[in-house]
Amino acid sequence: MNSKSWAIAMPRLLKLEPHKSIEELEKLYRQTQDPIERTRWQILWLIAKGHKVEEVAEVTG
Repeated sequence: MNSKSWAIAMPRLLKLEPHKSIEELEKLYRQTQDPIERTRWQILWLIAKGHKVEEVAEVTG
């Protein structure tokens, strides 16, 4: 599957169950040293803030 068809199949908005607050997610994102883990926290933080999947994908690659 190429990246264009994958992007089309992605939902525009995701909802997370609130296991951590937006503030906690931001703190984890900013404090984590491991680059892969940092990106994962950033993705969760941005989605929790209400960003669309396309926006998050653009920012995080």
